[in-house]
Amino acid sequence: MSMIRIILLSLATASASAEIYRWKDANGNWQFGDRAPQAEHETLDIKPPPKIGQDDALDIHARTQRLLQSQQTQARHKALAEKNARDEYRERFAQPCKEAEKRLEQMRGPFVYVNEDGTHRNANAEEVAADQKKTQKWIDEHCDF
Repeated sequence: MSMIRIILLSLATASASAEIYRWKDANGNWQFGDRAPQAEHETLDIKPPPKIGQDDALDIHARTQRLLQSQQTQARHKALAEKNARDEYRERFAQPCKEAEKRLEQMRGPFVYVNEDGTHRNANAEEVAADQKKTQKWIDEHCDF
């Protein structure tokens, strides 16, 4: 019986569109072939087995493409969000940065400090250097755009 199955499978896979015939020989044994015999016979409708892996490969490819498109979309959204955040940051700090740079430039020339009560006083070199350093640090931290 296993020999019959092997023959049947080999015939089915060899030619998926060929007809397979079945008949009983003179000894009462079932015979199979791809040509119709003279004796009474049946035509078998045998479907070929599915091609292993082809449908799976197409599914995997389609899923991979969808995943790639999803990752690309996420990357575009992330880049756009980062650009918008940078633009918002620039807009927020543009004026304060200009003012800080102007103040730093003024500290490089002659100037006086104005006290809270409105009186003027001269600045010593250490105080000016500390204020210049503080202002430059703020500019470095906020105005690099």
